[in-house]
Amino acid sequence: MPDLPETGTVTAAGLAVRFSAVVSVLLIGCHDSAGPRNVAGYYELAAVDSLEVPRMVSATTSCDELVLRGLLYLADNALFDLSVTQAQDCTRTGGSVDTFTTTTSGGFTVDGTRLVLHPSGTGIQLTGTTSSATVDLQLPQLPLLGAEARSATFIKFPL
Repeated sequence: MPDLPETGTVTAAGLAVRFSAVVSVLLIGCHDSAGPRNVAGYYELAAVDSLEVPRMVSATTSCDELVLRGLLYLADNALFDLSVTQAQDCTRTGGSVDTFTTTTSGGFTVDGTRLVLHPSGTGIQLTGTTSSATVDLQLPQLPLLGAEARSATFIKFPL
């Protein structure tokens, strides 16, 4: 029978096995830690281009064009719904206020803090980042916003 080390004694081989086991457990535990379930929830639009909503995004001599509100829902099955409500206010020239909501949905992926929305049937990707309570996201091209790229900050609701 081989000699066993005394109680409390650690051999180099035993230490290597223990170290490998700890590293394996840590890697398994950290894998996909920012998966869909960890970012799932409702997020309310807080800002467009770093300015609080409601926000005027453009104006003409007769109308103001605004982003009023928005909602991003990230489901734990990696599907999303994004809606943004806008208004065109032409009351200064005797016109009316027209309000409308643009909605898009599809799948999403998360890799660390990187979030990518894949709107169904579009072939485009909307990229962003996540943290524990916020999502910063490139907005899709929306009516009234023009061709200019716009960014949005969504805050998890309820906090």
